Amino acid sequence: MHTPSRRPSRFPAVAGTTLGLLAAALGAWFLYPQHLGPAQADKAAAASAVRQTTPKGPAVPASPLNREQAEARLMALPELQAWAKHIEQSSGGKVHGAVVAFDAGLRDVGGKRYHQLDFVENRPDAAVTWGRFLVGAADGEILVDDAERGTTLTLQRWRSEQQPMQRTAGATGRP
Repeated sequence: MHTPSRRPSRFPAVAGTTLGLLAAALGAWFLYPQHLGPAQADKAAAASAVRQTTPKGPAVPASPLNREQAEARLMALPELQAWAKHIEQSSGGKVHGAVVAFDAGLRDVGGKRYHQLDFVENRPDAAVTWGRFLVGAADGEILVDDAERGTTLTLQRWRSEQQPMQRTAGATGRP
């Protein structure tokens, strides 16, 4: 009768090595966004730019912002987040706040080019504009477009003069 030989198995060593290489490859894949398509990579870069802040405010982006990145940067403002939360809560989740482009083209202000964006209450019958903003294509600077005065305001001036956080204190979310 033949008995099988008892050689040490290489399976644990091979399996361990394979799992280690797989883990390293997945880690690299998640750390480096080259695997993403252009739109996904832009969103990842915008999210990263929004998360990185300095004591003086949002960090200056390393490269020009596209419109999606500008929208993400604007939506990161605490005022717009509070407005969106208020709109959703007061409507029972039926209406949402959103940042949309009001003009696809860039606008020149003081020799700089800006993305033109609105924060809107996205109702089923219409979009109600709560605020109009400009986001610098080169540096991400955010200005508030004050149509009533025909001028632009810095965020600091807008916050002190118009107190945008107070808009959510009223009985209705309407501007």
